[in-house]
This record gives sequence, structure tokens and C-alpha cells, in this order.
Amino acid sequence: MTAAITAWPRLEDVVDDIRAILDRARVIACLPHKDADADSLGSALAFALSMRAMGRDVHVLVPPPMPRLLDYLPGFASVSESAPDDIDTLFTFDCPTTARFGDRQDLIQRTATVVNVDHHVSNEGFGTVNLVEVTASATGQVVHDLLTTLGAPITADVATNLYAALFTDTGGFRHENTTEEALRLGADLVAAGANPGWVALKSYKSRSVRQLKLEGLAVGSLRTELDGRLVWSEVTEAMLAEAGADMMESEGVIDQLQSLDTMQIALLFKESAPGITKLSVRTRDPYDATAVCCPFGGGGHLRAAGAELHEPIAVFEPRVLEVARGLLRSTR
Repeated sequence: MTAAITAWPRLEDVVDDIRAILDRARVIACLPHKDADADSLGSALAFALSMRAMGRDVHVLVPPPMPRLLDYLPGFASVSESAPDDIDTLFTFDCPTTARFGDRQDLIQRTATVVNVDHHVSNEGFGTVNLVEVTASATGQVVHDLLTTLGAPITADVATNLYAALFTDTGGFRHENTTEEALRLGADLVAAGANPGWVALKSYKSRSVRQLKLEGLAVGSLRTELDGRLVWSEVTEAMLAEAGADMMESEGVIDQLQSLDTMQIALLFKESAPGITKLSVRTRDPYDATAVCCPFGGGGHLRAAGAELHEPIAVFEPRVLEVARGLLRSTR
């Protein structure tokens, strides 16, 4: 795994390069990460809508599967899983590693110019130009700063996508990354046309019966140890079948695990396919979520990180638990 870069160029250092890239671009693609969340896809859609308003030919692509739970984001109907053959410029959003692009990571290699827009501390710096602001609360915040500096339009639809990105990546303005700057940006986006009540409704209060059943099964299977400081559970193919759900509908489970009052490290293991396990990690001070994921090729943020391995849950889970236990015991 590539070591994290500690000193990134500032926006003012790269904005002229990005402007020049846009000026010579003919066909632009915007790419979020696989299993896109609202920060990743909302950032891509916001940038694309703003560029289209300036007359540019922009396509928003997603690695399959299509993230249908985000269909409330303005511009979602224009999202495609297939890439045009004539793309010459690629903007990526909220993705620290090329592996997280799944079936679309080949676009990084075959596109002449790549602009990497992100806020993950674990970003590998794979772009021709890298705009990585690790102090930003969300990639949507980085996109807002970029569009504003470029003098690009922030329409109501652009503002809604950016607000959804910011709102969800701060956990509804509840996580530690809810800074004064993030709150002020939220207010600015509402002033620009974003509807905060509607975004909150679609983000956190629009779950299906299938989702609730799946959460119930996963929460019912949770286990704890070390006085409740370590919490973990699973989402298996059997649970999905029982609930009539798919893996997209498991996104809220980790939030339930980290709501436990004694929790300091929460782990969720997902059986995404036979022999493939996804890991989601959430932590509280003083524990770093990336310390659990990096040994397995993953990464993310201080309090939220993830990894994916081509191993069954029965093999992967004990390895991860041992790392988590070691962290908790080291500061007991």
C-alpha cells in the first residue's frame, strides 16, 4: 500500500492547472468510488451540473452496482455505468485509492488527465493533479471551494448535492468533523437553494421495511467484549435473504453499532459475495479507524474507515478482531 502523503498542494497552488485542464478538455467524466455514498456521488454530480451550466460536455459514471438509494440527488437520472470511448479528462471524487473504483479503475490508467479531488488522509495521490484537503469535513466541501474559486455557478441543484455530501459525511452534523467551517458552509448552501429538511428526510428517514428488518437481524447478532468497548456484527447472505434485502440496504447497520454507549471500536463484516468480505470500522477518541483497516489494504478517516478482502468472513473476522483487541488493550 502507498504511504499516505502528508503535505498536499493547496487549492490556490493547483487551481490554475485545473482551469487549464478544463479549458482544453473535450469530454469530461466524473467518477465516484464503488458503492458510492452521498459525499462521493453528490460531489461528482455537483461538479458535473456546474460544468454543464458552463456548456461543457460532462458525464457522471459509477462503478456498478448503481447506488439506487441515492436517486434523490439532483442529476441522478443522468448517471451511467458505462463510459464513453472519447473521454480525455477524468475527475475523481472522494476516493483515496484506485482499487476503490472497482470495475472502473482502468479509467485511471487509460485517461490522459486525471484530477483527484478528495479529503481522505489515506489518499494515494494517483492524479495528474491532486486536490486533497484532509482537513475538510467532506469532499463536497472541497468541491464547493473549487467551484467558487473557478467562478463556476452554484445553482440550487448544485447546492443540494453539496449539502447532501456535507450533511451525510458529518453524520447529520453530529460527528467530530462538524467544524465551524462546515456549519457555515451548510448555511451558505441552504441560502443557495438546498433544502435541509428534505435532504435529512431522504438521508435518514426514508428506509424500507427490508432495511429495518436487516438492521434488526444484524443488531440482534451483535457481540461485545472488553467491557463493551469492542462491538461487532455481521451482514451475511443468509440475513439478506431473510430480510429480502440487498447489500446496499445494510448501510445503516454500522450507525446502530456505534450508538452503543460503551463502544470505542465498532466493526461490521459484510459478506458481499462468496469469499469476499467488506469491513466497516467506526471509532471514538483516542482510536484511529485506519489503524484497523490499513493492515488489510484499506483506509479512510480517523473515525470511519473500511477495507475489502477476498476472504470469507470466517477467515477475515478473527484477523481483524485481533487487531482491534490489540489497539484497545494497548491503552487499557
